[in-house]
Amino acid sequence: MTNFIMSDTQPLIARKRSTSSEPRSQDGFTGNATIQPPAQEDSLLSKLLSLVAARTKLPILFGLLVICLPTVYLYSRETSRDHQKRTDTSILVWTFILGGTVGITVAMLAQSVLAYLLAVLCFNGHTNAMVYLAETVKTEDDIIDEAHRKRRWKMSHRPAYWVFMMLFAFVVAGLVEESIKYIAITTMLGWGQRSSHGAGNIINDRDYMTVAVAAALGFATVENMTFLAGAARQRKGSGGSGSSAGGGATALLTAVERAVIGTPGHCMTAALIGANMLVRARHDSLGEGGQHGTLASILTTWSILRGPALFHGCFNFMLFAVSALEGNVGWIHPRGWRTVCFVLVVAVSLQATLALVLRAKLREAGLL
Repeated sequence: MTNFIMSDTQPLIARKRSTSSEPRSQDGFTGNATIQPPAQEDSLLSKLLSLVAARTKLPILFGLLVICLPTVYLYSRETSRDHQKRTDTSILVWTFILGGTVGITVAMLAQSVLAYLLAVLCFNGHTNAMVYLAETVKTEDDIIDEAHRKRRWKMSHRPAYWVFMMLFAFVVAGLVEESIKYIAITTMLGWGQRSSHGAGNIINDRDYMTVAVAAALGFATVENMTFLAGAARQRKGSGGSGSSAGGGATALLTAVERAVIGTPGHCMTAALIGANMLVRARHDSLGEGGQHGTLASILTTWSILRGPALFHGCFNFMLFAVSALEGNVGWIHPRGWRTVCFVLVVAVSLQATLALVLRAKLREAGLL
């Protein structure tokens, strides 16, 4: 817009000067109209804006690096050490890709449908459901005025919304995402066992863990990137370089939080699924699996998924509940230091409890 105004006004200035009585040179221009400072100013402004834009992208680029670090570290650790029972690298790579593409796509579609159905059930009809669902995806920058904020506060304190939050956290988020991991793990373990390549066969118990973590990393990495992109766009609607810098800082904070808390949580719940599958496979091999049939298969799957889904749901419900108590619909990052400390303490406690449960299950499976 600035360049357009400058290019439109400069000819007008030139025309006004041409009608003055100042002496002209032989080429028809006035003697003191030989220098064009605006062009230099415009060039300096462009360089300054380019520098600011580059600096505001640095937090986002660093955030991407932080998100990818767990994958790079675990992959290098798996391939560099001389394990006697190493999982084939191609299986790990394809498991990662499956979890980050097909897995997260199916999860998003299933979650969208289930979220709508639960909203219709909890909020008595399509109209109210769409109002609530529209508010859940809004950021703090989308809150129009104080009246909008008060309306969101009332919505967040209704009992129906808390029922919706609980169902969303434990079913739509927890059960669906852990089921997607379970399907990915089962698919890749079965593919490895049927593979004709010797190195590609699942030949040891440790593969249950490595394949499970690879599926979780693929899912979590892509999920974290979507959170990073959303955080980077939060403040762009307000305009200005300051808002872009704010978006970059928010994106970096989001990346660090997701890498420190989100990714380990996904990996531990997936590892717990793998450990449960290993224990169940051992029972089946010893003839202790019980009856076989559709109902037995469902109960077996539920016994594998209930622990991971419970931990996943508790973590998500805690986040939604804290946000709702502050008058928000959906997830809005808390700003008060007391609330932030509370969230961190509860999150770390849940992660520590999950780690202890996983450790006990690994001992039961004979992997520790």
